[in-house]
Amino acid sequence: MKRLTQYIGILFFTLLAVACSSGESSPEKVAEKYVNAMYSGDADSIMKMIDVPDSEKSSQISMMVKGKLQDSVIKAKAYAENHGGVDKVEYQPTKYLNDDKTRAVVEINVIFKDSKNKNEKLKLIKVDGNWFIELGY
Repeated sequence: MKRLTQYIGILFFTLLAVACSSGESSPEKVAEKYVNAMYSGDADSIMKMIDVPDSEKSSQISMMVKGKLQDSVIKAKAYAENHGGVDKVEYQPTKYLNDDKTRAVVEINVIFKDSKNKNEKLKLIKVDGNWFIELGY
């Protein structure tokens, strides 16, 4: 009986983990990952979150985007460090820009440990069932 209870517990936690991770590609989750990566200085993670058309991934445009992104990440990390780090991040409800809900805007308020605030709006686009940050390049 004890063994059966353990198996049921393991099954429950496995199902819980799968259920919690199934919403991984929502506008809010992508925005949360973006903010965490931006203020921790992780440009490579952010580059994976950006919508770059396949035809431009190996082109000079992709190289320019990555270079500018790295500069932005360095500045954001320094800003966070100067203000004691990120205390918390608040998100407004997602605003969808079209009826089929493939484009969205997420408004973010980043609150730093010294009480400074920084507001941002992220545009996102859904491509092949996954959400990406949309850049206007």
